[in-house]
Amino acid sequence: MRRTIAASALIFCTAISAHAQSKPPVSPADYGQWESLATFREYGGLSPDGKWLAYGINRSNRNNELRITTIADGATKTIAFGTQPVFSSDSRWVAYSIGISESQEEKLKEDKKPVPKKIGLLNLSTGELSTVDGIESFAFSPGGAWLAMRRTPPEKKDSEKKDSSDAAASDADDIPPGATLLLRELSTGRDTSFGNVSEYAWQNLPKTGTLLAMTINTEDKTGNGVQLFDVRTASVRALDTSSSVYSGLSWRKKSADLAVLRSKSDDRRDGPTQVALAWTNLGQASESAHLYDPTADAKFPAGQRTVSYRKPEWALDGGVVFLGIAKWEDKIGESAKPSAPPAGATKTSDSSKSTDVPKDAEKNKDKDADEPPSVTVWNWRDTEVMPKQKLSAKNDRQKNMLAAWQFGKNSLVPLGKDLDERVIPLKHQSLAVADNWSAYAMERSIGRPAGDISLIDLSTGARTKIQDRLNDDYYLEESPGGRYLLYFHEDNYWTVNTATHAVVNITKNVPAVFVNRESDWTIKQKPPFGVAGWTKDDAAVILYDKFDLWQVAPDGSRAVRLTDGTADQVRHRYEQLDPEEQWIDTSKPIYLSLFGIWSKKSGFARLRPSASGSLMEEHLVFADKSIDHLAKARDADVFEYVQQTFVDSPNSFIAGADLKDAKAVTETNLFQSNYAWGREELIEYKNSHNDRLQGALFYPAGYDPAKKYPMIVYMYEKLSDNLHRYSPPSERNYYNVSAMNAHGFFVLEPDILFKPRDPGVSVVDCVTAAATRVIQLGVIDPKRVGIMGHSWGGFDTTYLATHTTNFFAAAVAGAPITDLVSNYGNHHWSSGIAETDHIETGQQRMEVPLYEDLPAYIRNSAVFGVSTMTTPLLIEVGDSDGTVFFHQGVELYNIARRAKKDVVLIEYAGEDHGLRKKANQIDYQRRIFQWFGHYLKDEPAAPWISKGETYLEHERELRKLKAVSTAN
Repeated sequence: MRRTIAASALIFCTAISAHAQSKPPVSPADYGQWESLATFREYGGLSPDGKWLAYGINRSNRNNELRITTIADGATKTIAFGTQPVFSSDSRWVAYSIGISESQEEKLKEDKKPVPKKIGLLNLSTGELSTVDGIESFAFSPGGAWLAMRRTPPEKKDSEKKDSSDAAASDADDIPPGATLLLRELSTGRDTSFGNVSEYAWQNLPKTGTLLAMTINTEDKTGNGVQLFDVRTASVRALDTSSSVYSGLSWRKKSADLAVLRSKSDDRRDGPTQVALAWTNLGQASESAHLYDPTADAKFPAGQRTVSYRKPEWALDGGVVFLGIAKWEDKIGESAKPSAPPAGATKTSDSSKSTDVPKDAEKNKDKDADEPPSVTVWNWRDTEVMPKQKLSAKNDRQKNMLAAWQFGKNSLVPLGKDLDERVIPLKHQSLAVADNWSAYAMERSIGRPAGDISLIDLSTGARTKIQDRLNDDYYLEESPGGRYLLYFHEDNYWTVNTATHAVVNITKNVPAVFVNRESDWTIKQKPPFGVAGWTKDDAAVILYDKFDLWQVAPDGSRAVRLTDGTADQVRHRYEQLDPEEQWIDTSKPIYLSLFGIWSKKSGFARLRPSASGSLMEEHLVFADKSIDHLAKARDADVFEYVQQTFVDSPNSFIAGADLKDAKAVTETNLFQSNYAWGREELIEYKNSHNDRLQGALFYPAGYDPAKKYPMIVYMYEKLSDNLHRYSPPSERNYYNVSAMNAHGFFVLEPDILFKPRDPGVSVVDCVTAAATRVIQLGVIDPKRVGIMGHSWGGFDTTYLATHTTNFFAAAVAGAPITDLVSNYGNHHWSSGIAETDHIETGQQRMEVPLYEDLPAYIRNSAVFGVSTMTTPLLIEVGDSDGTVFFHQGVELYNIARRAKKDVVLIEYAGEDHGLRKKANQIDYQRRIFQWFGHYLKDEPAAPWISKGETYLEHERELRKLKAVSTAN
């Protein structure tokens, strides 16, 4: 009987294999048509009434489009290069931006011409489409009956553009230039035009707001002011006018209260200060106006100003507007002009010598004499290294301290006292919380954050110390009602009662672990699993452990586990379906995402309140697929989610509140059925420490079980969770799994568990174990295993290539870190941070400085294993890489070349950490397949592999390509 079953299974598998082999694999010429589904974050692209779905189709050839589909019958409108759809609140209209093709955009940028902007508008009742050219931004009125559209401001003339030094000095006070604003009444199509509008903002009153505020800023400042348009009466009203500059429009939520800033200059000072203006209850009998002028306030801090680059922010309950204050620098005077020669002075000459100096040379000489030195000083006491300071200069110029403008007293209370702190007003309270890290700024710059926590009284500015030196202070948060602070410390959650200042460890007696002790972070405090949110009126906080949700009282008196994920090792996490919600409402169903950390199954569940008041868990959909992106229409019980596997292209499904009988409303990549395709499989293995690990294994397209295939191992950190992720083939995404499958390769994406101070050793331990497990399956040729990775994955690859012997047949490393010793003293040039932080507390996980454990740095660097290297290695670098200095790749190349090892380096001019230019992306992927094709499939070596390519040969080849391009 067993033999019969086995024989039947073999016949069945052979039949499937024969069917798959009858179809061709996807060729690069066909990649362009492949589609990716793009869903939108807010409400998932669903219209408020749940009758329409907007989604993007992004293709490998970049011929992208926006689709707007009727859910009932599937009727679809398609807009080429459409993006950023927004539905009106009444679900009658949808507006969207319209772009241009990639080639058109590249040509315009090459010609230094502006990229045109326009929007489209679809009438959902009639299906009528219209467009408006030259629109930079747009916004529907709260009721949905009007659309505001601001035109693209005219480009500044060269004569109006500032020198870089002037621009740097004034960028802190940049105000958007004025442009025409069109206001369309959608029912009639009639437009009203307003000139020189620099900012506009609809009243923040959902569905019922009728007011549109605008700041008017003209070139000559004539007619500047704040205007208010009321859609009920179609009337315009000037709230304030002057020759000053207006900015920072800010409505208080769900009210008719408006604030704005008006500039006020001082000839002796650099940049203006700001007069704060506010109106409460606009358009009502109780309307009142308020004004605060810092120059008229004797108590305002001396040498300070209110700033335009911090937008006014209302306290939720009104009565207070928060402003930013900063140092008001003295104006820097113009350089002194050279004095005129004394009267009566005459030129002298020496007939024996020529004293004629060319005018240009004289001018250059004077210029050189006046040129300031280009030096920058790097001092060890700098709390931010100089490259970081340069990149952060604009943000640093805009640093400011929070202050509270109290309407009742018309006074300004400074709340911030230091630029190295964060001050956040608490909602519904007359308090703010301060996180000050000035004492720990140096430690913060090397990856060890800490802060001193205080509460601030908004009416007086007085501070009450809550916690000194709170490590990892970025876990500090406030409850929605402002009654509590929550922070994570010593592996537990703590609350601070903002009224009594009582500090309580709320999880010490909870039978659960809220810290991720499995994390391989090397900082002192391991990260927590996180916070789902707070229940209504700050009654409880909902916390995550590894698998479940716990509802914990803010005083620690009670804790209830809401889910049961531990038994099946299924992670439960809260799904916030309303982006505007403040609380988690436990009187209504609560939706959760599900993910089996070992099974890789996923789906959704909900917690439903029972008659007793407890919450009961109900699984709605859970399958061996990737199921995510749950969304709900704002005003209807219409739900959407996205489902995919490696074989099944992603599609959006629509269902009711129970997520049953879901209907697919998108159909991506229908043509895939014409091609052979791979499939996914989950493998398990253990490293030498007996840690349980997994990997995602992807089969070649048209897999034939009678053959042994080559395999490429693609690495980073933990990748097995990608098991069910669809991979649209593309030459632009150069490490593309489906493309590798189509070229006849197995692809393995293993999990790597890093041990502190041994990242390279950990890579060898985990990746060789994973590859060995696949070899044991009998589907690959053990002598034809390649490795590949980029950035940190490039580190993995170069380390394996230099620290394993005769295990891997070829390697490709993009932008790799190859020497922890030399890299320790380098920078992330794109972000400016020193590598000392990244190496000790980041991905390298080295814990301690180089000088405290040099052997560990050497032991985990690829360059020190070159002498025993047996793996042919291709290194890719961009010579403008701002993340991993490209000399890391050059260093390994030179050392391996000196050792006469099989190494080739390809350098892409002008490219950063990832390749951006289309030609380079395609070229790199083709070289990857030539490299692995030669070493893993015995294909003839391309000349650049077998003998290299001289600079002159490359130069000639480029001329040929240019000639062909010109001819075409």
